Amino acid sequence: MNEILKKGAYIIFLILVSSCGANKDQNNTKVNTHSNSKYKKSRVAYSGTLNRTEYDKLIKNLEEELKTTIPDNKSILINYNQKAPNCINVRFNKNDNRKVTKNRISISSRMSSDYNAIDFFVYTNDSYNREIYEQMDEFILDSGFFYKNVFTEHQNCAGFLIIKPNGEFYQQYGEDYYSEVKTFFKKE
Repeated sequence: MNEILKKGAYIIFLILVSSCGANKDQNNTKVNTHSNSKYKKSRVAYSGTLNRTEYDKLIKNLEEELKTTIPDNKSILINYNQKAPNCINVRFNKNDNRKVTKNRISISSRMSSDYNAIDFFVYTNDSYNREIYEQMDEFILDSGFFYKNVFTEHQNCAGFLIIKPNGEFYQQYGEDYYSEVKTFFKKE
């Protein structure tokens, strides 16, 4: 009986240690860095269709914020990064995060080419990998517009928004999302 209690205590100890390991201190903030139930709850998605007036107003605001002209016939893919309590990439070192970021740019570019879209990468000033984003021409620092008006959920450090020329949109918060991007682009 004593042996069973010891094994039970050991198993509970392992569970506690492994669950604590899912958090990492990042600038004195606890960050959930694993795809556990807390992380899964932070992944949310929204979809719908904007009417013509809403679409035109949004495009005008995006063009101002992104300092570009968006062609009428192209979809828009905005990749977004912010500081948030759920962020899997925080557990990786700087070199691995640089590789992940370059891969994201490559995948987004390829998908944009395949699905007649224009893509953007926007990050907040307090994003976890800001020093990497600052060194890459593809990334645009958020003036606060996207944080306050577009990506208003602040539980996950990454997300995307797709807007099609017909006003259909899909927005999701969560990392490693390109299968969802592809699915929405393919949807007619």
